[in-house]
Amino acid sequence: MEEMSKHGHIGQAAMKAGMDRKTARKYADGGKLPSELTTRRDWRTRVDPFEEHWQEVVERLALAPELEAKCNGVG
Repeated sequence: MEEMSKHGHIGQAAMKAGMDRKTARKYADGGKLPSELTTRRDWRTRVDPFEEHWQEVVERLALAPELEAKCNGVG
């Protein structure tokens, strides 16, 4: 959007932003950034793997507050 306002050329702005001209045009015409177009959802996209054992997880964390989450580098 900033590049578009500087130069007025959608092609150059799209190239500098690393996106297709059509995508840039969609955002320019809409007057909103991509982050402003996302909507929050309130449904799950997969089954919660902890659902069955969640109460046990809460109890263990209460007994050992020094435990913390660690990412295994996947995802």
